[in-house]
Amino acid sequence: MKADPDPDNPIEVTPGQVFTITLESIPPAGYRWNVEFDSKIVDLIKPKKYVPYSTTTVGGGGREIFEFQARQPGETLIKATYQRGKAAPLETKIFKVHIRQ
Repeated sequence: MKADPDPDNPIEVTPGQVFTITLESIPPAGYRWNVEFDSKIVDLIKPKKYVPYSTTTVGGGGREIFEFQARQPGETLIKATYQRGKAAPLETKIFKVHIRQ
């Protein structure tokens, strides 16, 4: 599944700056992304938002968008897991975040 930004490249932000992580998804099939993060370093400022690729295709894929805000300088990881319910994750992506002064 595609991700934006690329998990291989660190996300560089400053305190107070807002950034997003966008992940391809198929929620109509029961699959969803869940994120884990250190709330002392970053905040999830908006609940995840799903944007379908097409409004005319039932059960099609789209993107889940997570909007974060950097709280304080430091480094942290955001772990995103793609799974259906309580099943084992199908995919995991780790995003490195550098918050600089």
